Amino acid sequence: MLRRAALIGLFFFSVLMPGVAAAQDGVTAADEARLTSLYRSLIKSPEDAYLQGRIVEERSHIRAAIEKEVRNTPRPSEEAQTPPTDGQELPTAIDQQQGLVVSLEERLKERRVDRDLLLAEEEKYYGETPPTDTGETDDFRLTKSHEELLAKVAIAEERIGVLESVLSLEQERLNKLTRDQWIAQFGDIIAILTYIASFIAIVVVERMVRGLIAHRIPQAQKRYVATKLFTTITYTIVLLWVLTTVFSKNPNILTSLAIVGAGLAVALQDVVKDVVGWIMVLQKRLYVLGDRVSVGPYNGDVIDLSLFRTTLLEVHTSPTAAVQERTGRTLYMPNAAVLTHDVVNFNRTSDYLKSELKFVLTLESNWIKAEKILREILEKVTSPYTEAARRQYGTRTRTLFIQHDPTGPTLYTDIVGDGIEMTLRFTIPIGMRREVGSDIVRTVLKQFSQESDIGLAYRTSMVYNAEHQPPPLYKNEIV
Repeated sequence: MLRRAALIGLFFFSVLMPGVAAAQDGVTAADEARLTSLYRSLIKSPEDAYLQGRIVEERSHIRAAIEKEVRNTPRPSEEAQTPPTDGQELPTAIDQQQGLVVSLEERLKERRVDRDLLLAEEEKYYGETPPTDTGETDDFRLTKSHEELLAKVAIAEERIGVLESVLSLEQERLNKLTRDQWIAQFGDIIAILTYIASFIAIVVVERMVRGLIAHRIPQAQKRYVATKLFTTITYTIVLLWVLTTVFSKNPNILTSLAIVGAGLAVALQDVVKDVVGWIMVLQKRLYVLGDRVSVGPYNGDVIDLSLFRTTLLEVHTSPTAAVQERTGRTLYMPNAAVLTHDVVNFNRTSDYLKSELKFVLTLESNWIKAEKILREILEKVTSPYTEAARRQYGTRTRTLFIQHDPTGPTLYTDIVGDGIEMTLRFTIPIGMRREVGSDIVRTVLKQFSQESDIGLAYRTSMVYNAEHQPPPLYKNEIV
């Protein structure tokens, strides 16, 4: 049954295929007849080079005719080489191009089936052991002779080659149309990213130019006015340029922006605040990496600055305390905190701060000699920090309106209830209050211990007996 059904299919295919193929591919009966005649002669003389050359030439003519017929078929992709301006034309062109590719794939599949059938017939009837009984199956053969079969196989191979070549080109055109559609769909996103990149470039250039202006103007007041004026003018021009560009290309964008803005304000208000806080930190330079800051309940050193969060190494004490030490814990502060809390930056002008130490001398002490000793100790221990703080201060305050430079180590003398109080005020690196203070105290104690006329005061209490009035008994409390 299966064999009979296959033979019946071969019969209908042999009847319908030649006419359809010739009509579709431009191969005439005369072309097939000439090629059949050449193969008949080649079978008789297999080694004839002239006949082989003639067959190659005839096959090239047939291939050219097939290519001309196939390429003359109207193709929507040829009308869509450039992306259409109308957003509705591009999807239509893609659909038509996909239909063409599918049609070519089906035709290619059919031609391969044709060739495989012909090759199967050649193997069966013209192989090494052809069948002896052909009475039942001869009526269902696709060809009547070996030379005709060879000609049909050659034509089928040429059709397959042309269809493969054309199909490859049409698939490339389909891919190009698909890319154009992707660009058209994401054009707005690309434009937004372009605006963002332009804004970042403008910010970088503005900072560089502002730094050059600040470096060339020595007067503090003029420097402050010039940098602020330049920044204001720059960002005003940028804002006007962005608004003009956006509204000229998208006249109806105002309505869209209002709708999108309302949705973002409700759904992503915390995220928007974080982004706005991040922009504020960068633009106003509220703090940078390495600064010690205090923002509301957050105290620590900045170790990372991202779009939504600022990472801090926590400092244990409050920002007003004399000693600040790290606890080892990490804080993740939302950038929106800078919009609602005061920002205290300990490193804005330099990486150093002022600290104080107090010593109380007895009233009988040689306070003049003590002042001299304390000044020498301050100069020896803190002078490197003072010079470094001055250099940083001069660099970091070029764009700020500050009229007075930081002073060096100073000593203040005052009379208190227990004696003569001497206050040492000096510069130290942030976070080294205890280290530097301990060095100064140890040096002062060593020096004072060598002086007989300098003594540290301590609080004294005297108790009197009204009846006997014994010698006073002193109860000492060291300060």
